[in-house]
Amino acid sequence: MSVLVRFGKQKAILRQGVWVSADAEFERLLNATTEKWIQATGGPPITDRDHERTVAKAIAEELGGRVLLRVKTSRKQAARLYISRRQLHLDFA
Repeated sequence: MSVLVRFGKQKAILRQGVWVSADAEFERLLNATTEKWIQATGGPPITDRDHERTVAKAIAEELGGRVLLRVKTSRKQAARLYISRRQLHLDFA
């Protein structure tokens, strides 16, 4: 359900699609980067066995980090979480 990633001296945990870090500014950067990545690429493939690890690995590569530890996620739960985030966000206002 979680992935621990180190970015230089910073560490962050991705859990249920949300990054948590001791540094609030860095946490915002990680979450914004993840949203942009999901919108640009469609996120992890629906058939992926470990969505959280795929997302963490992609963001780690983009920001120069390294995956240190992962705890396996329920495949169905992760798929549901990321399917809703793949949807287009259209502004009809």
